Amino acid sequence: MSYAVAQYRSSQVHTASPARVIVQFYDGALKFIRLAVQALEAKDFAAKGVHLSRAHAIVSELRLNLDSEKAPELTAQLDQLYLFVLSCISAANNQADAKLLAPATNILMQLRSAWAQVADEGAGSGVRVIGAP
Repeated sequence: MSYAVAQYRSSQVHTASPARVIVQFYDGALKFIRLAVQALEAKDFAAKGVHLSRAHAIVSELRLNLDSEKAPELTAQLDQLYLFVLSCISAANNQADAKLLAPATNILMQLRSAWAQVADEGAGSGVRVIGAP
């Protein structure tokens, strides 16, 4: 990756709203799951492991940044969803089965969609995301 591209991507994260950063986390997790599925189809098990490890790290980071003091019910529900997604990723990695990633992908896509809506609505309205990483 060129220096200019790296600088551009870095500025996207540093200037994005908290909700937009969360959307970027979901985009990353979904990208790495998609790459893992492609690696599994190609029987490239080393690449599968790398991609699922990255997806796992992103979802773990989302989970670690939950702030239960500000929204206990919501964070409890998100925590359970993230735990389920992490278990799907681990199972797919251990069993080398792309089908096990479908539920995780579905959940992440739905969460991404919800956060994208929050980010879009909050872009000009002064909406503040409470407890966002």
